[in-house]
Amino acid sequence: MGLPGKYPFDAGIHPTGYTTKVWTMRQLAGLRTAASTNERFRYLLGLGETGLSLAFDLPTQLGLDPDDPQAEGEVGRTGVSIATVDDLAEVFREIPLDKVSVSMTINATAPMLLAMWLVVAEESGIEPAALRGTLQNEMLKEFLARKAFVYDLDTSMRYSLDVLEYCVHHLPGVNPVSLSGGHAREAGCTRALEVACGIADAETYLQGMVDRGLDVDTVARRFTFIFGTHMELLAEAAKFRVARSVYATRLRERWGAVDERAMRMRVQVNTFGSALAHHEPLNNVVRATVQAIAAVLGGVQSLHVCSFDEAHQTPGALGARIALRTQQILAHETDLARYVDPLGGSSVIDAVCDEMTTEVEEWLRRIDEHGGMIGSIRSGWLEAQVEDQAYEAAGPSVGVTDAMRSDVEQQVLRQERHEPLEPVRRSVARRACTQELKALRETATSGVNVLPALIEAARARATIGQMRTALEPPQDAR
Repeated sequence: MGLPGKYPFDAGIHPTGYTTKVWTMRQLAGLRTAASTNERFRYLLGLGETGLSLAFDLPTQLGLDPDDPQAEGEVGRTGVSIATVDDLAEVFREIPLDKVSVSMTINATAPMLLAMWLVVAEESGIEPAALRGTLQNEMLKEFLARKAFVYDLDTSMRYSLDVLEYCVHHLPGVNPVSLSGGHAREAGCTRALEVACGIADAETYLQGMVDRGLDVDTVARRFTFIFGTHMELLAEAAKFRVARSVYATRLRERWGAVDERAMRMRVQVNTFGSALAHHEPLNNVVRATVQAIAAVLGGVQSLHVCSFDEAHQTPGALGARIALRTQQILAHETDLARYVDPLGGSSVIDAVCDEMTTEVEEWLRRIDEHGGMIGSIRSGWLEAQVEDQAYEAAGPSVGVTDAMRSDVEQQVLRQERHEPLEPVRRSVARRACTQELKALRETATSGVNVLPALIEAARARATIGQMRTALEPPQDAR
């Protein structure tokens, strides 16, 4: 067993744990329109949230303008609709971007949203270098699990690496990628494969940046990770010890990292939506709390707790408040943050960690055998492993077979229903930005980093759909 803040970081990446600073409480939010999302953000900040996390609707994730026929029926459904930089400016209205950390759950269109974010900062008088936050920007898990990709795998990876490269050189406070094993877990894989996917993804991005001439320590210092927590509290808490230790060991021994900051795995956790039940939804408060405790005992850096009503809808105000209050109660009304590494020395945790470490390392060996993460995805082998494991996965069981919810629960859900989720219909006023889009297209074709040209296009009010089209690779390059 290691010591907190010391290699290989199984006991945590900070020597004082949460005793000097608790985790960042970052509740994911994105409600239909920019104005309603801004209202929710200011509501959560007023309740004591310490970091913003922005969810986008599917058209925004796929680079479709809200008036594109392909976006019909999906605008604003799973998050906020963003077409131009002005929409993003409205999301952050009256929110000091130089003082609040922002996480953006965006992948295929992460370069476009980064460009818009920088322009919003500039036009509000904030130096982009002062921005703090995280971009998900993780295309490997999209091809493996979520499938919300726009371009082919090679092109998608190129643009992801462009974001990393730009942030490393120009945005010291922005984490340019959040490596994800959690999405494969939500798709049904085991926790050992979840950890292996996150680490294998990291090594793929690391190799891509080394190929661009950057050194391992510089790049790895900017990595963050996304995992989830499920209902087996002790095993889930142990998972983070294993992930940190295996990752740190591989960074030092396989990649030659010498800076310990580069070997520290910084983790954002989302409690798993797949653990929530549609029936008796108030039971989900307990489920989310158990998963949150697992994350805290695991020593993570940032946490989102699912709302009890997420099996029904985008979280209502009550659900969002209870989820945030859950984190605050754990931090301030229990002794979870009072001790550094509270699970250290437990024979049960040590045994679970030993077994899980062997499983993670075996999965990493098999991924390497199949051509690394990219080869494993291209061949379909890894997706098949996830699908096979999904058949064995168990979902919620308590209360899910009851035919009727209690009167109290029905009343709560009625009160928490949003306005009827009729399709949002938005027309987009397009400005003439011919020169900026032409320059963006030429940049994409030339192979140089697309971010400077994207920033100019965003500043000229190009829509996300226009930018997506300009970045399309030539047919003969696919």
